[in-house]
Amino acid sequence: MIKKFYLYFITEKLKELNLDYVKKIGAILILRNPKKFKRNDLKKFNNKCTKRNIGLFIPNDVKTLFFLRSSKFYISAHNKKQFKHLKKINPNIEIIGSAHNMSEINEKIHQGCDHIVLSRIFETSNKHKEGHLGTMKFNLLTRNFSKKFIALGGLNEKNFRKTNILNIHGCAFLKDKKKAGKYMPAFLKNNF
Repeated sequence: MIKKFYLYFITEKLKELNLDYVKKIGAILILRNPKKFKRNDLKKFNNKCTKRNIGLFIPNDVKTLFFLRSSKFYISAHNKKQFKHLKKINPNIEIIGSAHNMSEINEKIHQGCDHIVLSRIFETSNKHKEGHLGTMKFNLLTRNFSKKFIALGGLNEKNFRKTNILNIHGCAFLKDKKKAGKYMPAFLKNNF
């Protein structure tokens, strides 16, 4: 059986991404801070994504979600509000949440998340956060949950092969988005 693997790009800048490239490698977008943008700019960007059949997750702002008529919602790790009611309004809504530990995983499940971005999988240059999980701790954290997990943090060409031993649905990138497209095809061909 071939395992379906997804690639996510997390971005705060609409113009950072070449949507043709995103479409070509099959990535899904997670917008980090929609309040930074004018609503019309967000609407135009959402329409461009829709025309290219690129998924775009809108974070933390239900008003923007409804304004864009989107069915993809992202809950950041610091957001503690409940969002299960969104599934009653739209049963087809997909909700992704972000977590760093067991208590945040449980919180995201209670918030109604279908997928959970778990970070940091590998060491990064960000010195303000706690240490990274590594592959063993990542698998221990995820093994008792039926939710789909997405690995985030410190992914690069050298350590990307280690993700094939993880209990994951996909990988997410904040940086190195352009490089991800270069080594993903060979990785997927050899491992899934």
